[in-house]
Amino acid sequence: MVSRFAIAIMLVLFGLAGYSQGVSKEEADSLLKSLPAGRTDGDEIDIFLKVAEYYIYKAGEYKADFDKAKEYMQKAAFLNKRVKSEDANAFQLLLESQIDKENRLPKVGKVKAETALSRLIKGKNKFYLGTAYFCLSDYYSYSDAGESIEKRRLVELAVQSFEQTNNIEQLAYSLKFLADLYALNDEREKALEKLGRVLPLYESIHYTALQGVYILYSNIYFTDGNYKTALNYGLMALKNAQTGGDTSMSVCQINNYVGIILNRLKENERAIDYYQAAMKVAEKYNDNDAVLEVMANAVRSYVELKKPEEALSFMRSVPKRFLKPGLDESYMYVPMSYLVVYGELKRYAEVQTYCDQILQEIKVHRPSDKLLHDFYSLLIGFYLQTRQYASASLFIGRIDSLSKKIGDPNRVKEGYYLKYRLDTARELYKSASENLLKYQIMNDSLFTETASRQMKQLEVEYETEKNRNEIKLRDQSITMLNQKNQLQQSSLERTSLVKNFTIGAAVFLFIIMGLLYRQYWIKQHTNKIVMEKNEQLQHLVSEKDWLVKEIHHRVKNNFHVVASLLEIQSSYLKNKEALSAIKESQNRIHSMSIIHQKLYQSETLSTIHMPEYIYELVEFLRESYAIRDDVVFTLDIENMELNHGVAISLGLILNEAITNAIKYAFVHTGKGKISISLNHISEGWILLNVADNGQGLPADFKSKFGATMGMELLQGLTDDMGGNFSIETNNGTHIKIIFSEDPKRAGKMPVAGTGIA
Repeated sequence: MVSRFAIAIMLVLFGLAGYSQGVSKEEADSLLKSLPAGRTDGDEIDIFLKVAEYYIYKAGEYKADFDKAKEYMQKAAFLNKRVKSEDANAFQLLLESQIDKENRLPKVGKVKAETALSRLIKGKNKFYLGTAYFCLSDYYSYSDAGESIEKRRLVELAVQSFEQTNNIEQLAYSLKFLADLYALNDEREKALEKLGRVLPLYESIHYTALQGVYILYSNIYFTDGNYKTALNYGLMALKNAQTGGDTSMSVCQINNYVGIILNRLKENERAIDYYQAAMKVAEKYNDNDAVLEVMANAVRSYVELKKPEEALSFMRSVPKRFLKPGLDESYMYVPMSYLVVYGELKRYAEVQTYCDQILQEIKVHRPSDKLLHDFYSLLIGFYLQTRQYASASLFIGRIDSLSKKIGDPNRVKEGYYLKYRLDTARELYKSASENLLKYQIMNDSLFTETASRQMKQLEVEYETEKNRNEIKLRDQSITMLNQKNQLQQSSLERTSLVKNFTIGAAVFLFIIMGLLYRQYWIKQHTNKIVMEKNEQLQHLVSEKDWLVKEIHHRVKNNFHVVASLLEIQSSYLKNKEALSAIKESQNRIHSMSIIHQKLYQSETLSTIHMPEYIYELVEFLRESYAIRDDVVFTLDIENMELNHGVAISLGLILNEAITNAIKYAFVHTGKGKISISLNHISEGWILLNVADNGQGLPADFKSKFGATMGMELLQGLTDDMGGNFSIETNNGTHIKIIFSEDPKRAGKMPVAGTGIA
């Protein structure tokens, strides 16, 4: 149930509900207390308008609050008769527009806001102007494509205006709001850039309620699939809310959100703990829709833990008074939860009942496209399990339409996988292989895109942290200068007590000490910054290694897909030579696939442990040709690690040599022996020896040498390694290849068969 929540976490919790930063009660009280302190008329007008602003945006829509606001607006208007400030008059009109909006007169309010803005654009008060842009943006919807563009434009102009004021808190809030709008529009890089400015601004004024910033970071990383980073920011948001004494519904929503992230990370036991914490808060505030949403998320985690009975118990523990949904989408939570649980229990009669119930509900209560897509996916899975292939095909068509409408490539990808399952069940293997290939191509494309995006996000984070460190250093330098000034002032105050010479010497001494201390302090901080940069670079290197491993893993998977496609193709062939060629191709592909599997599992990412690799390759060929009881293998492999490029060539050579021996060496004898050795024969040079005790080479072999693909591969691969290849008959066939550990190495090569340079 992530789709509704991803929007709700921003709407309800952190800021798209309107211009809500405003003026706090503490600030309003402080402003009123400062009135007797010799303020000018202009200052008093500004104070009265800010206090009026507080009463307008105060929680609730009470007539008494609006009357108070109008009282202070009248006081400002009375003073402005003397000052005659056009900016103050325009801001008065803007506040009137906000009262109209709160009184549910949006059309009247919007006209007044537009008029006020047109006047303030010509004025000088940038704070009033920024507030006007912000207030006008509130009349545009974020959910409508056309209006959302205008909403972002107005907020961008508000940010530009606040940047020309000294109101850091309002600037930070505007930037956070703008980042929120960018994130909703899937412009996450822009959102991160804006958020990178927000935290330093809030920290500079010691603003502590930062859960809104942290949850926005979390949501952006969650959307990009970077769940570990999303979890870190989600936990920071929760800790910040708890430290600040927040006990509102926002705590429920953050706990629920953290649970969703843990579910994506397959840490379902931990996720359930957070869901239970969220449930307590939702029940406390009698929020039925939140209770149902949290319940549905918890059920998913129980089922993924293979604990369907516990999921049923959890559902039955929810008090009945909370089972009455208010939102259209909430009507699906209970039946979908039962559908998931009974599907896991394979109680298909109950599953069918809840499927029918949901199909009736969506005719009356229209859920979001994403939730409807989730239901159709479950429904198709049920139809496939119960062999209702015609029904499955019908809803796959509906999923395709929804996927295009939503515009989520991950959902399009899953659609291909469902088609692959349906075609396989119907034995339509050609169509199944095409859909599987499309699924794999999209999966790899999305992986590459996600990895690239995460690298860009790391760069943004690095630059953000760099800027924050520079701000801290600047603030510390200012502090040092202030301390220095205080020391100098103290020295001047003692001029009447000591002689001029003594004062001069003391001042000089203090300056020297200050410079030495400053030099020491700069050195310490420089060392600290260097250490932090090294840690950041190490983090980037670790991320790069992880990406390389994932690439090897994807390459291995692609080899498996190709092998599977060859296997499907072979089922359509009758010609023995074609079948043999496909089998040999599969073995060659597998020999390369093992390399990438080893690289994915290794720590070095570039070398292959040869004894382990050759043993695994031999075992695969024994199983592939079913010769375990007919051919004996002896291996003498020196403990060495080779570059992955050399290892791939050796693997293909061994595959060809062993395959030839199995197919041709023991035609008459039936049983045989194949010996394989790989050892250093001199510094930097290695000998590969593959020998069998079969019938040997045919008499006309030399005249036909290179005429077969296998021999061409052996010679070509040896040349690629810069090696020397020889083959001879001596009580069987003996293949010898001498090559260098480094293919680029220059120098005279030992002669194959002699071991002499």
